[in-house]
Amino acid sequence: MRCVEEPRANSSTLNKDKDQLQRDYDAVVVKFPFLDQYCPLRSQKKVCRPCPEGWKQRNSTCYYFSTEEKSWQDSRSDCLKQGADLVITESEEEQDFIFKHTREGFYWIGLSDSETEGIWLWVDGTPLQKDKA
Repeated sequence: MRCVEEPRANSSTLNKDKDQLQRDYDAVVVKFPFLDQYCPLRSQKKVCRPCPEGWKQRNSTCYYFSTEEKSWQDSRSDCLKQGADLVITESEEEQDFIFKHTREGFYWIGLSDSETEGIWLWVDGTPLQKDKA
């Protein structure tokens, strides 16, 4: 004869665990409110997308092309609030993709000499690499 013991969960322990998970989730949503745009956890129909609605995807990167006219700093601030940053272009293909979506209007990229005039840095702190001819 072979006996199998069924695990019995203590409902009080499960409720405590559930409550703790809910508190953890709420803390994450407060800290990173933009995450809900990708995979809305509170919705009945859980459909996850690689990019928030209204963003354009290229490879594994999401791009948002705003039509609002703002300063470089205000634009960067808006990006940071969404868990993103102004774009750092890393290839000619990426530049072509961006150009294709920005033919109408004026857009900021993540390059600035705001710290020191004439010293161009990307938003991640790396210097602009000029082509060596």
